[in-house]
Amino acid sequence: MIVPPTSVPPRLASPRPAPVAASPRIERLRTAGPAAMDGFWARVREEGTPLVEPDGDATLLTFVWRERRPTRNVLVLANKLADRSALGRSRMLRLPGTDLWHLTYRVRPDWQGSYHFAPDESTEGTGPDQDPGPDYWRQVATNLVSDPYNPRTLAQRTPPHKSVAAAPAALAGPHWWQPCAENPAGDTDMVTIDSDLVVGPRRVWRYRPPGHRPEDGPYPLLVLLDGDIWAETMPVAPILDNLVATGRIPPLVALLLDSVDRPTRFTEYACQPAFTKFLHTDLIEQGADGLGVTSDPARTVIAGQSLGGLAASYAALTAPQRFGNVLSQSGAFWWPSNSPYDVDAEWFARQLARTPREPLRWHVEVGLDEWVTLQPNRHLRDVLTARGYPLTYTEFAGGHDRLCWRARFADALCGLLR
Repeated sequence: MIVPPTSVPPRLASPRPAPVAASPRIERLRTAGPAAMDGFWARVREEGTPLVEPDGDATLLTFVWRERRPTRNVLVLANKLADRSALGRSRMLRLPGTDLWHLTYRVRPDWQGSYHFAPDESTEGTGPDQDPGPDYWRQVATNLVSDPYNPRTLAQRTPPHKSVAAAPAALAGPHWWQPCAENPAGDTDMVTIDSDLVVGPRRVWRYRPPGHRPEDGPYPLLVLLDGDIWAETMPVAPILDNLVATGRIPPLVALLLDSVDRPTRFTEYACQPAFTKFLHTDLIEQGADGLGVTSDPARTVIAGQSLGGLAASYAALTAPQRFGNVLSQSGAFWWPSNSPYDVDAEWFARQLARTPREPLRWHVEVGLDEWVTLQPNRHLRDVLTARGYPLTYTEFAGGHDRLCWRARFADALCGLLR
């Protein structure tokens, strides 16, 4: 199976470069002399990074890198602040005569995002005052490292893990994704199911709430796509445990479906009828067998992110008798891409506009830094509103980032299960 080109996001440059600023704290170092650097790095080790400074109604986030060996350049690859089509804009600046590299962005007080550094510590080629071109920057961008002064990380399937940057309002929480020892934990197991509707067996992780007994059902049901991420890399179980324990949602059962691999995901999540039928038949019939789940669509949520948001939306529109609630985070509603003159783009919104209204409730959200995804989500919002669907729509300060999705998932789910 190959990746369909129509499921690859459009390669568009950002229409507005991320706002770069000057950090007062760094500027003071320019006149403080080399002796001030030891104190600066000591404070960095104590306080962590990035540096946070107020700037009127905004926040300055300053990323800092300490040179370990002769270094030609360093990139800050912050989610959607960096533009892959113009990586040179994410080049850090070296403070002359020191080992400090820095780059400051001006962001909203509630902004958050994940990032890597990418240093070029080779000794040959162009110097730091020259722009060697896009091929060079793409090569440098493969040298990923975590921020050694930042203890907050977002786990990845394989290291290096991403570091976490957050302005004060985002850092304040609440952090529903953090396990709480005082709250009872549910149980999660993994089963494998077979279906003629998909290729190969599928792993499904099954979350049951604390004290789960099938005879006490029927339980509300959450179907969550990209379940391999939400089960293993970025567990959703603590979110559900905390929400149940605090009474924000009723005890529920969740099925987390493995996306298998990139070609499979990009094929099946692209509004594929067979996969959609699998979601509302074999997945639930086999995966939730014996768990006492509801058959009421009004108490069933299907959720996804990016292409998963598109797939969840299509599944609900196709099978409203099973899925009555849609939770889409940064949904890929630009799909399909790469059609001549983009004549087929934003297919789902056009399909929704000409389909009879179904008994569906929607939560749709997208990051303000997502220049490819933002406008298609606004188009979908307008169609949903015009058709009279119950809708909660939000634009958040951030990018196409699992960090943002994890932080916002709890409130989105609560809104649909009230």
